[in-house]
Amino acid sequence: MENEFVTLKTIYDIVKNDPNPITYLCSAREIILRQLNDWDTIREHLKILEENELVVVKHLDKIAISITRNGINKVKDSYLSQGPLTATFNDALIP
Repeated sequence: MENEFVTLKTIYDIVKNDPNPITYLCSAREIILRQLNDWDTIREHLKILEENELVVVKHLDKIAISITRNGINKVKDSYLSQGPLTATFNDALIP
């Protein structure tokens, strides 16, 4: 899951300072602007991440992506194993 993790971390970086990160709907554009991967690659990553219940992909007027509690935990666990977590994230606000 190394390649998909880049996309998961990108989504986490987008939502980490939101008061309720799980309900934040990322646009494809927000993700594309923060990565070197093309949309086809990102879309494959999102499919894998959704299958692993790390994100939810919603097909509204435009595609919208939200991170799940499992996705947040996956990123946080990675940060903890690689060094201190630098994000400001309030767990009390996450359902």
